[in-house]
Amino acid sequence: MLTEIPMHELSSILQQADQDCEHYLALSERERESIVQQNMDELEKILQEKRPLIEALANHDFRIKAYCSAQHIADDGLKSHIASLGDAGLSAAYQGFIERLGQCKAANDGNARLVRHSQNSTSSLLDLLRNQGESGQNVYDQLGNRSRTGISRDLTKV
Repeated sequence: MLTEIPMHELSSILQQADQDCEHYLALSERERESIVQQNMDELEKILQEKRPLIEALANHDFRIKAYCSAQHIADDGLKSHIASLGDAGLSAAYQGFIERLGQCKAANDGNARLVRHSQNSTSSLLDLLRNQGESGQNVYDQLGNRSRTGISRDLTKV
């Protein structure tokens, strides 16, 4: 059963969640740099550091939902509920958290795109080395020597 969360505790939850989002953003920036540099050791460390933050953010979400449930607030009604309370500090904490959460999502999506791009690039290069796939045809012969077809390809175009 969900326990009721007082309004002042909701403010504390939102502020802590915002701080956790800021920390997550900093880790996401380090993660992006590690992906670009292909530093897998550092990337693994960062992912280990992100796990407790993800758990903390999930806990904040659970507690916010408990507050909404106790106050009989619909899933999309928290913003209007907070506005109706007339507490500027609570409104600022909520708005800051929502903005930071959006930044976290954008950073996470950007890192996922980098990973997909890196995977596709690596896959294309492996195809070239194996002389497989459309992009790798006629670049190397069966013995691994450069093909003598006279076609010269820039690696970035392959």
